[in-house]
Amino acid sequence: MTDRILVVDDERDLLTGLQRTIASEMDCRVLTAGSARDALAVIDRESVDVVLADIRMPGMDGLGLAREIRHRDALITVILMTAFGTIEQAVAAIKDGAYDFIRKPFDEQDLIRLLRKALERNRLLRENVRLQQAVERSGPLQKMIGIGVKMRQVFASIQMLARSDVTVLLLGESGTGKEMAARAVHALGQRRDRDMVVVNCPALPENILESELFGYRKGAFTNAAQDKKGLFEEAEGSTILLDEIGDLSIALQTKLLRVLQEKEIKPLGSTHTRKVDVRIIASTNRDLAARLQEGTFREDLYYRLNVATLTLPPLRDRREDLPLLIDHFLSKAADELSVPVKTLHPDVRSRLMRRHWAGNIRELENVIRGLTAMVPQTEIGVTHLPGELAHPCDCSGPVDLSRPYKTLKDEVLAKFTTEYVVRLLEETRGNVTLAAQISGIQRQSLQKIFKRYNISPDTYRSQT
Repeated sequence: MTDRILVVDDERDLLTGLQRTIASEMDCRVLTAGSARDALAVIDRESVDVVLADIRMPGMDGLGLAREIRHRDALITVILMTAFGTIEQAVAAIKDGAYDFIRKPFDEQDLIRLLRKALERNRLLRENVRLQQAVERSGPLQKMIGIGVKMRQVFASIQMLARSDVTVLLLGESGTGKEMAARAVHALGQRRDRDMVVVNCPALPENILESELFGYRKGAFTNAAQDKKGLFEEAEGSTILLDEIGDLSIALQTKLLRVLQEKEIKPLGSTHTRKVDVRIIASTNRDLAARLQEGTFREDLYYRLNVATLTLPPLRDRREDLPLLIDHFLSKAADELSVPVKTLHPDVRSRLMRRHWAGNIRELENVIRGLTAMVPQTEIGVTHLPGELAHPCDCSGPVDLSRPYKTLKDEVLAKFTTEYVVRLLEETRGNVTLAAQISGIQRQSLQKIFKRYNISPDTYRSQT
């Protein structure tokens, strides 16, 4: 695959000169953009290996561009061009993830050498990721996708926890992959020859959950016609995952404490306890420290569980993994539904990248599976998006101050433009000439809007 270098500068003459110089010295494709926003549009549209960007540009500057690139694809190598007065900014950018900087005016051969080094770095990074994914696809971590710092820390922790038999407490919001992490710990550990037992604690009423966990003896209650093994006995010699343990009642917490302390259970209706050899992994999306303060979670149980803790990061804190996750779920959904892999319109990919994803990985996977199932075309466009993704910003509600003003403004503008143009085409029944006259927008500009937001006038011409 041909290497791609994207040069970003608001000075058109410099941009043209750099494109000509780099293309003549290096065997690569040189792309250009006159602003940071144009550069992001290029990155959303096609693969880029190295970005060479001026640090001072109107609107979003080079520092902001570097941060946005890191969110989109952490493997893109960013080099900043800087004047003497912005050296400190360039150094700060390197600390924040940029690869290097070069000071203007620069020697052309120095620039070429730096770009060659950057491309070599990019090749090594992508090869490492490819090898890592190949290993993970053949091992217990195969379902956990991630290349960012946070997920590399998670992978390292899983491998470390698998070497021992300690009790593990998995923390994280709903949909962050706690069960996947538990399965990986088990599959890499000494008990992997036996299946892990998973218990969804909130799914069963308290009285039924107790009998399911610890079993019962014949005659323990009405309809107990014979002895029944509990899930702890079923997990003998293996691992049991107590999913969402934060929702257990105090009574069940007390009985679970016995298992952790004494490694024994007492079935309902029995006068004797029974030793069990089970590794316990517990998970919760609750704030257990807050539950301790409320008195709804036992302090002694908390400390028994909290021997080794692993926190799964929310998707909003690992945005560098989004491109991999999106492509993974597109392939997975196509395979499950026996359809060709769908492609995403650049605006759709951009919206998926910017979304908060309150439901984390599970929400992302469900959205992509739904789009794959419901969209008959090979490309998923903006008009196919459901609900909040189709209208990403509702300004009648509270403003999300954790997100940049420019991003929110762009979302509002996109929503308004889409709704306006759709309404315009409905009124004109897809007559573009009439739509241009009514709106005061030149026909050529209107066509560009149609293309940008994946709107087809043909859709409205058939309406009566």
